Amino acid sequence: MSLKFKAIFLLLLGTIFWGMTFVFIKDAVSLMSVAGFLGYRFLLAGFVLALIFIKRIKRLDRTTLKYGALMSLPLLSSFLAQTIGLQYTSASKGGFITGLSVVFVPVILSIIQRKLPSSNIFIAVLMATIGLAMLTLSSSLDLNIGDSWVFFSAILFAIYIIMVGKISRKCDGILLSVTQFLIVGIVCTTYAGINGELFVPTQYKLWQAILFTALFATAFMYTVQNYYQKYISEITTSIIFSFEPLFAAITAFFYLNEELTEKTILGGLLIFVGILFAELKWRDVKVLLRIGKY
Repeated sequence: MSLKFKAIFLLLLGTIFWGMTFVFIKDAVSLMSVAGFLGYRFLLAGFVLALIFIKRIKRLDRTTLKYGALMSLPLLSSFLAQTIGLQYTSASKGGFITGLSVVFVPVILSIIQRKLPSSNIFIAVLMATIGLAMLTLSSSLDLNIGDSWVFFSAILFAIYIIMVGKISRKCDGILLSVTQFLIVGIVCTTYAGINGELFVPTQYKLWQAILFTALFATAFMYTVQNYYQKYISEITTSIIFSFEPLFAAITAFFYLNEELTEKTILGGLLIFVGILFAELKWRDVKVLLRIGKY
């Protein structure tokens, strides 16, 4: 298995975990504050990862600490902005706007590199955006203050994706993850404690949500991203993350008996085609388009 294929596979697996978290988080945030929940989630992820790779901790240096602290800023800010926004907007609109990081990544990269994206990247982003809209949007497109917060969150997460692509080549991905998790966890826990929102969870549903999100959606997923994203482009990474609403819908179908529509399936297929276009060279795209005519 090539490193590029392995990276795509593992990021897709992690995105499945992200999609599944909606079922758990929905109950968790009704039982404790968002800051308290995020604090437990990230601290547990950091400690578990540090224990698993305890021999690597000895190699932790100032460079990794510096970059880990730097990367924790957009990660934490994105989580907070999205959480604030989702209090005022619908889950469907919030999911679509968050997924717009698939558009912001090539836009920000174009500004940094001072050149326009290639034609196949443009097609890939367009397909992923249409697919994302089919997965999430309803007939209501009215905008409110919550949408602005989520929009800001999407920009921050796009910046985080780009930073991972650049910094993961300079440092150990696992040590970067441990540093970020512990910083985010300490900040959230401190904030919750100051506001009198911190307590030891006793409910089964709460621990279920904390354990799943900490181990699978955080420790596994973000470590995979920090370690393997360097083998694929930032744009391909953002398109893979656009699958999150699809996996959330599939999880809701099995666990909550919610309907899985044809529009949802078609949206997922468009995002998948977007990944192919993002990873293909333009000459390969032209061949595919020519074959499609016959």
